[in-house]
Amino acid sequence: MREPSLPTIKRLFAESGCRCAFPDCEALIVLATGEIIGEICHIKARNTRGPRYDRFQSDADRQSYDNLLLLCPTHHKTIDAQPESYTVDVLYEMKFQASTKYGRPERMSDEIFGRALLAKLNKFTIVKNSGNIALNSPGAIQAGTLVFKSSRNINKINSPPETIGSDGDATRYVKHLIDRYNEYARSEPSRTRKFQFAVIYKVIEREFGSNWKLINLNRFEDVCTFLQTRIGRTRIGKLNAAKGYPLFSNFEEFTVKYRK
Repeated sequence: MREPSLPTIKRLFAESGCRCAFPDCEALIVLATGEIIGEICHIKARNTRGPRYDRFQSDADRQSYDNLLLLCPTHHKTIDAQPESYTVDVLYEMKFQASTKYGRPERMSDEIFGRALLAKLNKFTIVKNSGNIALNSPGAIQAGTLVFKSSRNINKINSPPETIGSDGDATRYVKHLIDRYNEYARSEPSRTRKFQFAVIYKVIEREFGSNWKLINLNRFEDVCTFLQTRIGRTRIGKLNAAKGYPLFSNFEEFTVKYRK
């Protein structure tokens, strides 16, 4: 998932006066000691399970200045726990009033504190966890980089919302294409080395910059097209295409078959 840009955070610091935007809250986002206590609040949630989520909003808009507030931890929890009271319109008005009351020009210190806030958002270390850790989930730890130690021998990390791995149908279809590619590719008569089933996963990661399950859902069709093209380039794929045979089920057909 995207994160807010540094220029966006600097603007939030300036136009909020480095204060919590909640009405009559005097809490500073950065204490005199330099400690960052403020939090970035999304007016329309950053993921599907969050409060006030808008599925028509783009990722870029979710992390834009217009969709963000700086709040103290107490009031961040308050507005997300009561989305029926703290609606999108209420939060827009809250932001406008805070900007009108406390707004000021940007300062050099805003960049320093902005970088510190982004670093706080993106990295946590968790030690001796024996339960669950949720990433990018409302009410849970928000982190881009997570380091943790556990007493358990096996740890399972679930895919964040809005990724291919978080969608059952998308996950099954991409795996279907991967399996079909491996089935065809391993049968190449010109192959001189033992076929490695894991290679295609590395190829996808190199092409899209991430493990396939962590790729954003808005690139699902790109991943499918990439795999479908590779299937078509195999010897069996070319032979089947010449005979008019389907090389794979399309997403709609596969989903219907799977659910029967």
